[in-house]
Amino acid sequence: DGSIRICADYKTTLNRALQHSAYPVPVVQHLLHSLGQGTIFAKLDLAQAYQQLPVDDETAEAQTIVTHRGAFKCKRLQFGVSIAPGLFQSIMERLLQDIPGVIPYFDDVIISASTKEELWGRLRAVLSRFQEAGLKLKKEK
Repeated sequence: DGSIRICADYKTTLNRALQHSAYPVPVVQHLLHSLGQGTIFAKLDLAQAYQQLPVDDETAEAQTIVTHRGAFKCKRLQFGVSIAPGLFQSIMERLLQDIPGVIPYFDDVIISASTKEELWGRLRAVLSRFQEAGLKLKKEK
């Protein structure tokens, strides 16, 4: 979308100290297969996915970005942190696990259904969960 996003290079600092995430990254073919008998689909895209997740003070301190303009303590999960993808995926799966036909894939959510009514019901359920969790979608998508 042309907006500026900061991505720190944590490979020689924070990422070395982190244990690698054992959370499995979904395989796209498995996700597509799990959409089952759906004939109607919707796709949602979360805005700046990782950065919607607040972190505790210790993590914020560890994610501090130092620039020529000073040090910036990051109070949200940052892009470039090695465990961020697995952590975000696990949170999304837990949040949406009991809504049928809903497949989270990092910052995207695919919703499948057999009828328009079923799709609208599932879409409303997902949007309700996102609202309860304080998660925001990209408006342009």
